[in-house]
Amino acid sequence: MGLRFTRFSTLCGALAMACLLTATSAQATHPRPKSASPIKMSLVPAYNQCAAPNRTHGPPLAFGSCNPPAPASAQATVGTPDSFGGAANSAGHLRLTYAPEIAPYDPHILIDILLNDVRCVPTGARCGAANASGPSDYSGEMRFSFTFRLTDHFNGTAPGGGTDTATVQDFTIEHSWPCMQSGSTSTGSTCGLDTSLNTFIPGAVRDGKRATWGLAGAPIDDGGADGDGDTTDDNAVFMRPGVFIP
Repeated sequence: MGLRFTRFSTLCGALAMACLLTATSAQATHPRPKSASPIKMSLVPAYNQCAAPNRTHGPPLAFGSCNPPAPASAQATVGTPDSFGGAANSAGHLRLTYAPEIAPYDPHILIDILLNDVRCVPTGARCGAANASGPSDYSGEMRFSFTFRLTDHFNGTAPGGGTDTATVQDFTIEHSWPCMQSGSTSTGSTCGLDTSLNTFIPGAVRDGKRATWGLAGAPIDDGGADGDGDTTDDNAVFMRPGVFIP
């Protein structure tokens, strides 16, 4: 009887340990996709929210609307024949791509932003070289502001990380870069940027951590009246991810 009891106790202990390990494993994971890279988003001009409607949109989206539309940026625009003038050449995009570790290079999230035919608002302060039609080239900087919600397996109860799964408090990464005037009289400036997230926060991107980088916001701001993206008080949103339907 004693031997049977011992074996039974041992079996129960083993089952309890198995259950504990199973529970720990279940708690140590999180729902995630098989793949989610790259992400490419088209960019469209940003407009101010309609606060005091004076029109009504047609059905089925019969909500209040504001006439005329109010662009959020008072400094940058794009060529549009029936607005400020110039041909409609803008086809901007934002692309984020995961690049795995390949020695001696660390893993990265590559950032590719392209804004083309960027022109100045005629009443703004950042007008550069003139164009044959429509506004002049934009002469200031741009600034991206990406807000991420990161969930991964690199967390612990003490500083330094660990193996626990957790969702990090939202954080924002920002960076300014210059635009290049086109040298052509038929199109505006080009504001292109190729960089990586690890450039701003070395070691932020890690392989093997099951990391889900949720993008909570991705506005592209102008450089304000002074053209300097780093002096943010006078910056305004110029472009947002979106879709244009002709």
